[in-house]
Amino acid sequence: MNIKKTAFSTLIAVLVISSMVATPAMAAGGIGWSGDSAAPNPQISADVTVDEWNGSDFSEALQYYDDSGEAAQLPASVNASNDNPITLTATDIAFEQRDEFPRKDDETGENSASALDASEWTTSGATVSSTTTAPSVSALNYAGSASSDSATYSNFSVTDGEKGYLTIAADINSASGTPTLQVTDGDGDYVEVTLYDSGASAVDDTVLANSTGEGMVLQEQVGDLTVQGGGDGTFDSAEEITISGDVDADISVLDAERTRELTFGERLVENDDGELETEMITEPHGAYSVANMDGFDEVMSDATIYGLTVDAMFQASDLQDAENVNAEFSQDNDYPQWDSVGSFEYRMKLPTAFDLSYSNTEFVDEPDLPGERYKSVEIAEDVGDTEFADIESWSDVTSSFGSSEVTLDSTVSSGTVYAVSYDVVLTSGEVSAIQSAAGGGAGPMDTANGGLWDKIISIPGGIIAAVLGIFGINKFGGGS
Repeated sequence: MNIKKTAFSTLIAVLVISSMVATPAMAAGGIGWSGDSAAPNPQISADVTVDEWNGSDFSEALQYYDDSGEAAQLPASVNASNDNPITLTATDIAFEQRDEFPRKDDETGENSASALDASEWTTSGATVSSTTTAPSVSALNYAGSASSDSATYSNFSVTDGEKGYLTIAADINSASGTPTLQVTDGDGDYVEVTLYDSGASAVDDTVLANSTGEGMVLQEQVGDLTVQGGGDGTFDSAEEITISGDVDADISVLDAERTRELTFGERLVENDDGELETEMITEPHGAYSVANMDGFDEVMSDATIYGLTVDAMFQASDLQDAENVNAEFSQDNDYPQWDSVGSFEYRMKLPTAFDLSYSNTEFVDEPDLPGERYKSVEIAEDVGDTEFADIESWSDVTSSFGSSEVTLDSTVSSGTVYAVSYDVVLTSGEVSAIQSAAGGGAGPMDTANGGLWDKIISIPGGIIAAVLGIFGINKFGGGS
């Protein structure tokens, strides 16, 4: 019997089986940061604005359309230290039912009327016209210059009008006095809200805005508003909407029929016990922040949000391409009290695309180890795809690694490629933690004092070694 041939066949079988065993996921280059890993993890922090965020194509805040129009994922993480890291404006949300009041289906099933259609209004002194509050967010512009100016919409009838929620989302461009919006029933009774009042409180239930600005939202159930006018004193079917006064407003949502409030997202707030709890946002004013992209109203599930800004961190741990990460461990006689020197190199940048813009950018590091453990830290700017070994423009920043946060560059530009290099003294336990966090090590992670055999003494490497031992094959290819 040819034992070596049998051993080889068995080895192949073991390789096939062991290759089927699931191994932990790892970051690019086999560098691991989870658990107790001491691998350096520098980051470029930035507020990222996505020009067009589409809920039908995206599921996470840090997705965007690349320059070919395809959905893409930024190599970044949402800033976990910010409870509400996503900022948007209500009038910059395009959703399917936004312009469907009144709900009048024609024979094709399409809505045959809209309160945002300027042609359906009648005016007295004021003007109404079509406009937008963001790209592809159609809106109605009302412009009045005197308290007596007005415009009226009457192409609807809502039975049980008191059950409907009056919902308005508007940009207030300019205003004077106290312009109003009234909803009137069939016999002359009406309810009224104020579109602008500089003397009102920001939380006044019946005032849309106390200052000019974008993204003002008011939602009040008609039956909760004070009934006025010369009718029978009770509000019946809603028949007419009238805007009056000196105001220039772009209205992206106008509804008096829906019997519930819309939810414009959710935010985390601290309660009286100092604990975080979720709060629904129904009346945002101006730019506002939410905890995630999951808390929006069901009618906004496929919404397009224009100008979505995310507090993001482009960390080394988010790198996706192995060529942008390099690491190796070696012994150094200059540091005999330490088991290894870990050498880490990263290539990082803020990606560019027509749909992306950045603000408040900064390249920082928050060292996990004492400053004296960092024997060398260097940074280079605008290195492109130059191999790490060929970069000549390194600048030494080692002396900065004695504080809790180190600024590597305070003026980061999108598209500029940065390289950062670390030499860090480590214990054998720390090296093991880094390798374990990476699923055993892969890619450019190397051990300078070992070879291929040392790398495979793991799962499945240990299995292979055991099989070879059984058949008397040593690691240099010989047998007994």
